Amino acid sequence: MAKVASSKGYDEALSGDLQVSDEDAKIRLGFLIHDAARLRRIVIDEIFKPLRVTRSQAWALAYLSRRDGLTQSDLADDMNLGKVTLSGLIDRLEDVGMVERRADPGDRRIKRIFITKEGRRVIKEMRILTLDCNKQMLDEISHEEVVQVVDVLRKLNRNIKTMKANMAIKEK
Repeated sequence: MAKVASSKGYDEALSGDLQVSDEDAKIRLGFLIHDAARLRRIVIDEIFKPLRVTRSQAWALAYLSRRDGLTQSDLADDMNLGKVTLSGLIDRLEDVGMVERRADPGDRRIKRIFITKEGRRVIKEMRILTLDCNKQMLDEISHEEVVQVVDVLRKLNRNIKTMKANMAIKEK
């Protein structure tokens, strides 16, 4: 991408013009990340409708599929959600038979969350639908480009988490 000496302004940074300044390219990147995530959420919501699972519920199931039997506190931490928010989400998943809470054998006050047979079925369907959706989303994008973007986004997320941690330190 060619660089132009100075920023033209916000509208130009978001235009389709290929010649943008370094500053405008960074503004465009943030906008495109946000827009791609927003559009992906809309599409995922639509493809998950037949499963009768919301994106938030799917997100919780995905986390649990990697570490079934987590405590509610650990799952809330992993998902970066408040405990009350997560509790309501787990209530709804439990109501539709996708998860169940069980007392921890070592401490009956602690509840662990386990995926049920129905939850596992839904996770398998979510995976199939997501893979098909990703195939369409990534049309004309090479494996190498995907790997490069994943690497860049991991670095971006790491930097943002560091910024967030530094902000929390300054607030104390």
